[in-house]
Amino acid sequence: HAARTARHCGAAHHTGSSRSQNLDSENISSLCSNSLLAMIHSALPALLHVAATPRAAPELALASHAADAAALFGNMQGTAALLTGGLVPLASFAGPKPQSSDSPNTARLKRLHMLVAWTSLVSELTAIMYATIARNVLLEAAVPHTHSLKELLLRGEYALAWTGVNSHFLFGLLGFVSTVSLNAWLSFGCNCAGGRIGPALACGASSALLLMLSVVNSAVGKGDAQSVQHLPSHLGLFQRYAFLLLAEVFVRRKMLIGIAIALSAVAVVQGALWVVQVPGD
Repeated sequence: HAARTARHCGAAHHTGSSRSQNLDSENISSLCSNSLLAMIHSALPALLHVAATPRAAPELALASHAADAAALFGNMQGTAALLTGGLVPLASFAGPKPQSSDSPNTARLKRLHMLVAWTSLVSELTAIMYATIARNVLLEAAVPHTHSLKELLLRGEYALAWTGVNSHFLFGLLGFVSTVSLNAWLSFGCNCAGGRIGPALACGASSALLLMLSVVNSAVGKGDAQSVQHLPSHLGLFQRYAFLLLAEVFVRRKMLIGIAIALSAVAVVQGALWVVQVPGD
């Protein structure tokens, strides 16, 4: 009996020790899990902040970009001169001539063709002037050092010249394609032996026009290493150019630019009235 009692007590003591060890293991595991969760919870905001913070642009050293800027203005100068050569005949002797037998709509299209061709020609000549003068000044005068070429052309003292040459070149290019479409429509839009090829030619030119606008939108939105960029479309380019012109008038008091803006506004209004108001309509 005494031996059975001793064995029973020993078994109870062994069972109690096993339960105690199991409880200690569970407590240690629970403490480790809680500590790990607390560490993750405390470190998570810092990790999210690092992931959300954009990388700073690398700081570039100041350098002279006059030669590169002059080369870019030279590229625009040559291309604008090429378009000018194609616009001269369209704005003068090669354009569609008005006739007394023209319907009112045909007369309007011919007038619109003349107005667009003439405006595009003047715009390309302005782009050539901007590029020529800016290129000469870049090669002759002292140019301040900047972090990047784009900073010199978009934020520096050549911002007006660079924005102006691009705006006038783009405006003239779009006008040139528009005159090609109008010329094709007026020349071959009627029923003739070869069929109505005019609408096909006009649609093809319009397709090229939309593709050009897409290319321009992609180009003007690109920034450099310092995140210097235009507004994200060709409309932003024109808006920036208009803002710089107005700043020249009202801030720097350049009255010739103000008079030029006023005369261009008068020309636009008079040209629109001339296109719309057709005698006999």
